[in-house]
Amino acid sequence: MPRARAPRRPGRPPRLSRDAILDAGLALLEREPGEPLTVARIADEVGAVPAALYRHFASLDELLDGVLGRVLGGVELELRRRARWPEQIRDWMTSLRAHLLRYPAVLGLIGRRGRTSPAWLDVAAVQLGILERAGLRGGALARTHLWVTETTIGIVMQEASVSLPEQIRGARASLAEMSEAGRARLAPLLPHLAALDADALFAFVVDRTLAALALLVEEAA
Repeated sequence: MPRARAPRRPGRPPRLSRDAILDAGLALLEREPGEPLTVARIADEVGAVPAALYRHFASLDELLDGVLGRVLGGVELELRRRARWPEQIRDWMTSLRAHLLRYPAVLGLIGRRGRTSPAWLDVAAVQLGILERAGLRGGALARTHLWVTETTIGIVMQEASVSLPEQIRGARASLAEMSEAGRARLAPLLPHLAALDADALFAFVVDRTLAALALLVEEAA
């Protein structure tokens, strides 16, 4: 159950600013990470009417891009600057997953109304820079960039939607409704699947991705 916002002190409301509004959006994500982020909720958090927020942001997209930028801004900072490119890709994938799972509501802010958030494109460009330093160019760079990005985001979206333990419990509950052939294949694996840890599984995915990337880079050299 979401925690109630702390009551405001009586008196003059705090002065609005871009930073205060973005801080409020981030505070909402901290307090109620699974709830959609809306202008009305942010305005209520800062004690203002929604229209007042548009004195500081030209549009709804600019406001939500700013909040997403606050969430994703730490990804680049967590890259080990002097590490080799494979370890930087590991840092990018791991950090991105951690930030998005901490604030799952921002997944819907990455792409909205036919546009992609510049905040998201900036964090994707960080990964492009790492792959360029690895020696990839042109079509090989484009394919590899999408592969690493889609792999990371796909797993995060699945985890944010249904956690790994919930997936296993759901599979057990549906065994009886499966076809006989499908049940015969899946049932023996369920104890092994139940023993998997989400962090360890993601580390396995990163390891396999890096191994394949090393081959691509070697071929491109």
